[in-house]
Amino acid sequence: MITVTATDKAADPSAPPAPRKDWRFYAGMTAMALAVIMPLSALVVPVLGLSTTQSALLAGVLLAGGPEVLCILAVALLGKETFLYFAHRAKTALRRAVIDQPASKARYYTGLVVILLSWLPAYIYAYAPALTPQGDARIYLLAAMDLAFVVSVFLMGGEFWEKVRRIFVYEGKI
Repeated sequence: MITVTATDKAADPSAPPAPRKDWRFYAGMTAMALAVIMPLSALVVPVLGLSTTQSALLAGVLLAGGPEVLCILAVALLGKETFLYFAHRAKTALRRAVIDQPASKARYYTGLVVILLSWLPAYIYAYAPALTPQGDARIYLLAAMDLAFVVSVFLMGGEFWEKVRRIFVYEGKI
């Protein structure tokens, strides 16, 4: 049987779990930092004067192989508590930036214009593909359209999410 005294403090659900800062924490954070820095160091490879094969191999390891291995190592070293700590911090920051802060009228309408304009390239591509640019430019245009859609949702804030939610809730009244 577990007894709780008046001097015991209850866990605050809004507070993130505190990570233990032992050698695993510092080793995991170092691995995570190296995983972020490693792709940037690939910019130096052409200056090293290596052969084409060696340069391609080194750049491939710096861009594609090394960061993934270091991220897996970082997750293994940091553990569940530290992951939950960072996840809580990220969710809190996102909630403060998007949901808790009401969007101004100008910000909301700007987001609304961006979301409506972001659909335009998709309609042009669907109904008149000859009007869209060819090759890689088409991919960049459609990727920019997707990015603009995501940004517009964040611009419109929490009120937009509430309006979308209300579309799917039957209230039975007019």
